Amino acid sequence: MPSIPVTYTATDMTMTTIPVVGTRLVREAEAPWPRTQFSRTEDVAAFFQEYFAGRCQEEFWIVLLSTANTVLALSRLSVGGLAVSIVEPRAVFRTAILANAASVICVHNHPSGAAEPSREDIRITRQLVEAGKLMGIEVHDHIIVTQEGYTSLAERGLM
Repeated sequence: MPSIPVTYTATDMTMTTIPVVGTRLVREAEAPWPRTQFSRTEDVAAFFQEYFAGRCQEEFWIVLLSTANTVLALSRLSVGGLAVSIVEPRAVFRTAILANAASVICVHNHPSGAAEPSREDIRITRQLVEAGKLMGIEVHDHIIVTQEGYTSLAERGLM
């Protein structure tokens, strides 16, 4: 740990310590990915459709992309219950910043089989898009995956 120089003296001040922190991105595992670059929503949806098969809890993932839309990494941000998975914009963009991502694609499943986005899905998507604009990290899409198919909020104009 780096030492931090003290540049003042105070005889009547009680000194305490505060943590000096750092952040880093940790590789947890590796996943087979069919392409390093993609141009179709179907490619992302197909990958996650296989992963989500048989899962009975909602999971929220992000695909982290470079400026050339090459896949830098995948990150699971939340595992919820049967009908909800909570995600906070700060978690999405913390991960994107640490990965030096230029953009992200959000993906989550609906174990119920209904690919229709909920009001909450639309609300959080719009919140992520606005936060991304402030951060300079574009949210390309939010894809809801089910066993039968998927819904792209970008294709439906809901972003």
